[in-house]
Amino acid sequence: MSKVEVYLDEQQINNLKSILTQSEHGIHVLFENSLIAEVFKHDYPEEKFFEVENIKEVQEDILKLLQCKTLSEKQDYINSLDEEEKHRIVRAYFYIIENNLRSNQKLPH
Repeated sequence: MSKVEVYLDEQQINNLKSILTQSEHGIHVLFENSLIAEVFKHDYPEEKFFEVENIKEVQEDILKLLQCKTLSEKQDYINSLDEEEKHRIVRAYFYIIENNLRSNQKLPH
């Protein structure tokens, strides 16, 4: 996969940090609870999520989301997606949260 550079202003970075921090506490401001429940109601193999074509689409979705400056713009962008795209971005979001939590865990000595 090729390297992609994304430039975010300070407001966008702070917004993203806030969203990630809230998500670590179970507060998912980007998505309606009903959408999250709908996504995880259906079995979806991890291998399928990590297929190259899907990851390319995830990357595009996330880049577009990051370009939105405010929470409201991010929510509007998500709401403009079709069902498959919404499900893909929700799954990607939770993989990011999971990886972020794992990377912040202290390893036992």
